[in-house]
Amino acid sequence: MLTRLLALPFALAACASGPHPQRLTGPGVTPAVWGILEVPTSPGPHAGVVLLPGSYGWRPDYARFAQTFADSGFVALAIDYYAEAGPGASPAEVSHNWTVWQATIRNAVTYLANTPAVAGRPVGLVGYSRGAFLALSLADSAPPIGAVVDFYGAGSNDDPPIDRIAQFPPLLILHGDADSEVPVALAHRLYDRMRAHGGDVEMHLYPNAQHVFNAPWSANYSDSAARDSWQRTITFLKQRLNSLHRRDLP
Repeated sequence: MLTRLLALPFALAACASGPHPQRLTGPGVTPAVWGILEVPTSPGPHAGVVLLPGSYGWRPDYARFAQTFADSGFVALAIDYYAEAGPGASPAEVSHNWTVWQATIRNAVTYLANTPAVAGRPVGLVGYSRGAFLALSLADSAPPIGAVVDFYGAGSNDDPPIDRIAQFPPLLILHGDADSEVPVALAHRLYDRMRAHGGDVEMHLYPNAQHVFNAPWSANYSDSAARDSWQRTITFLKQRLNSLHRRDLP
């Protein structure tokens, strides 16, 4: 089921206006990290967050999301993990590109953790749809991740493995209960699995909300759900990251 969900088509046309990712890492980093970095105006260091788009890839709105995170006190890096390997139009291509996307995200976490504005503070992952699947697949691996916010991704039967749930970072699941692309049953399954095996997890479901309910470019956009999920995300990350030092991570 996971491969089929990750390969779902997204019919909306790409938005051409607005800022586009820049290469942030040098030639010695492979795969390269392409993205937009936003830093708070207040003195740091600050906790960091890496934003992971869904299967439709980069949209300029992610730059605005990053700025809003920065306005809330986080160093925010919105990345285009398709920049090196491409999106993959079929399940076979998705499977082939998956490890490259994971490596790109690991490099993004390392890059962000080493920026002067973060300087040893923890880094969290905020994933949307496919980006959430990717975040969950990496959350208990090096480099250390301080927290994960899963927007309508929810993982799969094998993710995360039961024997590693106790080491999994705090997880917030945000999902629409009417999601017809990534069924809400997967969110329930992930939540129950985490709770049953000692994981630190919270979940909030949005009644009648569809997939990408917080995406302003989508016909599924819900202003009330978008606002509420934003507040829950900021509260969760402030609680879990701002009081945590990188030395406290596994």
